Amino acid sequence: MIQRMVLFGASGDLTARLLMPGIAQLVAEGLLPAGFGILGSSRRDWSPGEFRKRMAAALDQHAPSTLPEVKRAVIDKLDFRSADVTNPADVLSVVGDDHEPTLVYLALPTDLLERALLALSRANLTEDDSVAIEKPFGTSLASAQRLNEILRSALAKPAIYRIDHILSDELVRRILALRFANRVFEPLLCARHVERVDISWLETLTLEGRASYYDRAGALKDAIQNHFMETLSLVLLERPASLNGLSFREKRVEALKAVTVPAVGTIRERTLRARYTAGTIGSRTVPAYVDEPGVDPARNTETYAAVDLEMRSPRWAGTRFTLRHGKALARDTAEVAIHFRQAHDYFGDPRAGMLRNVLRIGLMEPYVRLETVLNGPDSIPVSRTLGMLSAQPRRTAYANLVAEMLSGRPAVFVGGGEAEELWRIFDPIVKSWANDDVPLRTYPAGGEPPGAS
Repeated sequence: MIQRMVLFGASGDLTARLLMPGIAQLVAEGLLPAGFGILGSSRRDWSPGEFRKRMAAALDQHAPSTLPEVKRAVIDKLDFRSADVTNPADVLSVVGDDHEPTLVYLALPTDLLERALLALSRANLTEDDSVAIEKPFGTSLASAQRLNEILRSALAKPAIYRIDHILSDELVRRILALRFANRVFEPLLCARHVERVDISWLETLTLEGRASYYDRAGALKDAIQNHFMETLSLVLLERPASLNGLSFREKRVEALKAVTVPAVGTIRERTLRARYTAGTIGSRTVPAYVDEPGVDPARNTETYAAVDLEMRSPRWAGTRFTLRHGKALARDTAEVAIHFRQAHDYFGDPRAGMLRNVLRIGLMEPYVRLETVLNGPDSIPVSRTLGMLSAQPRRTAYANLVAEMLSGRPAVFVGGGEAEELWRIFDPIVKSWANDDVPLRTYPAGGEPPGAS
């Protein structure tokens, strides 16, 4: 069993904002092995004491409800060593030549990943070790294929965990329970009954100091190409033999293979990109994206993206799927909305044609809502919502991810073929946008997103 974590990229935002709070939850629940330690590493010339101090401040900021004794226990597990993750000698000195079973966690920018993996291949990792790779996995189909080849040829022994934390998010995984544990929904999830499916994650957050990463990724690569395509796969996939085994990954890949690659001539009509200008979100005045520190306006990075997709599978052909993500919007909302086709016109009333059943699954708030059609006064059709609001998830997605890796369970991680399928679908869109075939629109911060594609 894994006994320690070596964390490359330990000085980054992801470590402070997501990983350390997740570790704290596992410590609070007693889910880490006895004596488990975390050795952080980056190019920063930090002492172990400074690293501990910074991570303590990160817990205060990002996990303020952490109990003092839990916080102390987390900080006591931390150590730090400065190193260049692309230098094989540095990497070996951090991992250790003769080491106990180790999870090597690569929280690195994409442009470092290939060199880091080649350096890590010299670190004598064995089948008792594991390697975790943060998203995005590559920047194109060709780069994802190249990374997979390095993993196959140079890092064949350790277990590989390609991370997309959305797959371990408890609210997202409710899609599976709603489908496969409730007879009322699963038979209706097909093109015969479903007109369209919308997956939206719209947020009031702006750049929040992440320009070094986000300005090179944008809304499409940061969220839609990975997070929301994986969410879509849970809507599309056929029933796996187990939700905790490799069959779950295999069914996700099958679902993604059925997604039609947008033809070059249709990308202008079926995709939309935009970025925010100056505006007001609540009481907060927000500068235009191009005026945010660290942003290069010449990159034309989008902060809002929408994509329409179709399937070629017999089950879903004829249903439209729309994925939307944006920043600096008027309100926070995130959900999967399954819009059913119009039922028989029982009322003989033209207003009934405007009403549909819609199943809404919250991805930010823990709700499930079903919009229904009932007869109101004088048999006038009305729409009413049946709703359920449950408790918030017990653990964060990152707490779940670390627990799964330490236990050697691969189901909620992205397989190599799965990563390539995601890029197969989006490569044409990325190239088209890079060529400015799709105009970059604008919207004011705090306003509504541009019209759906």
